[in-house]
Amino acid sequence: MYIPPQFEQTDSDTSRALIEANPFGTLVSAGECAPFASHLPFLIEQRGGEAFLVAHMARANPHWKLFDGSHEALAIFQGPHGYISPNWYASPNRVPTWNYVAVHVTGAPRLLDKARAREVIAALTAKFEADTPQPWTMDRVAAELIEKMLTAIVAFEMPMAQIEGKWKLGQHMSEADRAGAAAGVAPHEPALAKLMGEGR
Repeated sequence: MYIPPQFEQTDSDTSRALIEANPFGTLVSAGECAPFASHLPFLIEQRGGEAFLVAHMARANPHWKLFDGSHEALAIFQGPHGYISPNWYASPNRVPTWNYVAVHVTGAPRLLDKARAREVIAALTAKFEADTPQPWTMDRVAAELIEKMLTAIVAFEMPMAQIEGKWKLGQHMSEADRAGAAAGVAPHEPALAKLMGEGR
């Protein structure tokens, strides 16, 4: 990812927090003929000093055949973003742009066995059910149905070998221009405006 120095996010904890807040990512691998992408929800697992992205996909998806631990893949996560109008700047002679935050993670995915696949499904479910009034769990479904589901999916983990963060929030602009842009975008993208106002 092209990252001018003023937009580089060097704090890995901040980049990880963006993934946790926006866990639906795009995983891209170099296929035989062309790049291949899958859109998946991810979790971050920390084991000792190493972090992993974990996820699952349909077994019918051929993407997993590249997950042998040696083929690198790229996971892309996107946070708040939005159009910035020149009308919002304090300075004249500005042009339109798009502000955004994004994180790229590179690593070599590897497949997990059925026992670990069950753990991944349980962890994903627990995360996304946490805010529901009556969280769903796998024990509310017949065991044979869970077994059938597990044969229809493939779970994997990807070491977070490299993390790149880009926070393009107008850092190269004057304080007045940035404040104007943040105020202008706030009604449309309040989360983006908040980040712009924090001076990252």
